[in-house]
Amino acid sequence: MSSISANALIAVIVLPFFYLCVFIDYAICRALGLGHYELKDTVTSLGVSVMMSALGVIALVLRIAIYTLAYEAFALGAWDTASPWTWVMGLLLYDFTYYWQHRMGHELNLLWASHVVHHSSDRFNLSTALRVPSASMHLWTWIFALPLAVLGVPPVVYAVASLVNLLYQFWIHTEHIGRLGWFDRWFGAPSNHRVHHGVNDRYLDKNYGGILMLWDRLFGTFEAERDDDPVRYGTRAPVRSWNPLWVNLHTPWMLLQDALAMRRWGDRAQLLLRPPGWRPAELRARVPRAEFDLAGHQHHDTPVNPAVGVYCLLQTALLPVQLVHLIAVAAGLGWQDKLIYALYLSLASINLGMLMSELRSTRRLAAALEFARLLIPASALIGSGYWFGGYAPGPVANALILLVTAASAGALAVVTWAPARARATALAARVGTFLG
Repeated sequence: MSSISANALIAVIVLPFFYLCVFIDYAICRALGLGHYELKDTVTSLGVSVMMSALGVIALVLRIAIYTLAYEAFALGAWDTASPWTWVMGLLLYDFTYYWQHRMGHELNLLWASHVVHHSSDRFNLSTALRVPSASMHLWTWIFALPLAVLGVPPVVYAVASLVNLLYQFWIHTEHIGRLGWFDRWFGAPSNHRVHHGVNDRYLDKNYGGILMLWDRLFGTFEAERDDDPVRYGTRAPVRSWNPLWVNLHTPWMLLQDALAMRRWGDRAQLLLRPPGWRPAELRARVPRAEFDLAGHQHHDTPVNPAVGVYCLLQTALLPVQLVHLIAVAAGLGWQDKLIYALYLSLASINLGMLMSELRSTRRLAAALEFARLLIPASALIGSGYWFGGYAPGPVANALILLVTAASAGALAVVTWAPARARATALAARVGTFLG
């Protein structure tokens, strides 16, 4: 732990708190009969979070490295990190670049293909806040920060400012908090961010600011929430899947389909620099798509066996512990070890999404992959005494890991084996009534 970076240390402290808040809020909403959460959507949001955060451990290095290279080559001067004004101005300037990063993420297909993941849920709650495609966004968000490198904002200030900006936005993903008067005018707040996630005509592509709404007011993108136009959440091209992998690939796949269907190379060349939804007139006429209709907008939902739903939710609750461990030990791992650990967590997230599929063949494949995901690392632990990342648990931790693995494998067998599933369903239905 002594070699852990400042950003990783903050993440190790903050992430467990965020995930705990999600589950507490989930339980409160279910107990009060509020429809802010739905089990399958929550499992998917957290699956996206775990998968992309795990892969983001690798991609983050690229973003920081590029910024550092630009700073060392082009900085006009060095800001004193001992001065509090360096940190204040760094945070302010980063928030300004974040506004443009965020806005372009909505206005260019190339960037929207990544950012759309955060908007893909048609619910708005704390789990939505964690539905962030961090791995893919690390590949392009650094572009908007390059002016800070030229100005001389030190890499450590840039790294901390970007983290603070991201962490601040967690609490504004809620329907529990109403309008906050003067605070809403100048700061990112739940009311403002509900607007940002809206697909209503009035709310579309508004309120991009992270911490400050100042930038939206300056550049004409601010819109206040209104009682006569309740916010409807999601995207105008909904993904309609519980698989975190497909949630990430859905929009790129649609863009690829459009590109292949276009007859002119000029149209293909400009597709990625056009706004979301753009299609040349020739393609619209030849391959029409239904126009978005707010009146027909509704929550995505599919039937799922209650026992399977409970299993997926409980397994999802176990993944953040392993994610935090990966972040904590990442500094001491080679990229191959980090990638293997990240792929393991990604497979877990994908399996749980596939287990909730409507397709029987998909559920069968997911069950087989999930058994392998549970048993292979546990077998390695028994054989070598090591978990991922060269971690050697003590006797108590070792026994706990194996006990949880055995219980999980047993539960998976029960909920996926037809004769046992019938008996488990009645019990799980009672639990599932509360859980979602």
